[in-house]
Amino acid sequence: MTTSSDAELPLSGVRVLDLTRYLSGPYATLLLAEMGAEVIKVEVPEAGDDTRHIAPLQGDVSFYHSTINRSKASVELDLKSEEGQKLVHAMVADCDVFIQNFRTGVAERLGFGYDVLSKINSGLVYCSISGFGGTGPESRRAAFDLIVQAESGVMSLNGEGDAPPSKLGLPVADLASGMFSVHGILAALLKRSRTGKGSLVEVSMMSSLLSLSVYNATRYFVTGETPKRMGSRHPGVVPYGQYATSDGNVLLSTFSDGSWKRIVDAMDRPELAEDPRFLTAASRVLHRDACDALLGEVFSGFTSEEVVKRLHEAGIPCGVVRNLGEALEMEAASGSGSITDVEYPGNVGSIRSVRIPIKFDGQWCPAKPAPALGQDNAILDRYKKS
Repeated sequence: MTTSSDAELPLSGVRVLDLTRYLSGPYATLLLAEMGAEVIKVEVPEAGDDTRHIAPLQGDVSFYHSTINRSKASVELDLKSEEGQKLVHAMVADCDVFIQNFRTGVAERLGFGYDVLSKINSGLVYCSISGFGGTGPESRRAAFDLIVQAESGVMSLNGEGDAPPSKLGLPVADLASGMFSVHGILAALLKRSRTGKGSLVEVSMMSSLLSLSVYNATRYFVTGETPKRMGSRHPGVVPYGQYATSDGNVLLSTFSDGSWKRIVDAMDRPELAEDPRFLTAASRVLHRDACDALLGEVFSGFTSEEVVKRLHEAGIPCGVVRNLGEALEMEAASGSGSITDVEYPGNVGSIRSVRIPIKFDGQWCPAKPAPALGQDNAILDRYKKS
């Protein structure tokens, strides 16, 4: 599978100074790095980023760190020291983007606030990722993904209605704020190309998740009703959701009024199409439990693959509910190129990884190994002389 060369990538020539930690910021800079930016990640001397020590390890490389810090350079700096702060200022003068996800107020105390750095480099795009925003009574709180999932209301939408709220299986607050940060950075770089001026880009984990609530939020403001947990089901569509088969589960997503007839015909039960309870989309919603129970009974006589094959041929959107391992193995076997083996030096060997999901001109962005701690400290030499 071919990949773009560094010079062909759209962010080639963009230099990013990365003072981020954990997940939200490093995920943002991973996306920037693999779209061609030069990302210089600043780490604590000797210890490095905390994620370097999260098990399991392959050789001396953490699975976690390798996932989100590919394709970057690593330098060690004591940000609390006078020398470290001077070096950061010197590097800022030579960078296009500065990004940090310290707790609100920390960057300013270290001398890395926007007011200071924008004076050093008027064209700088400065990105700040926080938990709860840069102002207000909640702004200085420590924030982790789980906390923001809870306080944003996202957890209240996840799970079955008769069970307690449940966190999403993915760190969605971290990932969403990282992606929105990239959107903001790219927009600010485009603006700079027109005006020559830099920008302050601010993204919070809380606002990111509230933004992802989209129509749920608007429905609340319109009706005053808080959305309820419905598992895989939909409040206004039946059949919709997860149904058991003889060997697993399938998921249906149907919106058209005539979908019911196509489903039961495909499953060799055409007589069910005449049941008055299920003739229209509206009547199926009124008889949701009966409809779901009946489909469960029909599907139980078939494997998941058989159900999906039949429904797919009938034009019904559906799929097998797989675990992550199954999905990864299937994608790797497909030959799409979205999964690649990243070769590390020494005794680490190859680490299989999922690429960022972006192709340019038909080619994947290259995925390079995450750096060893301080392996690019030589970068600092050119700034020590400035």
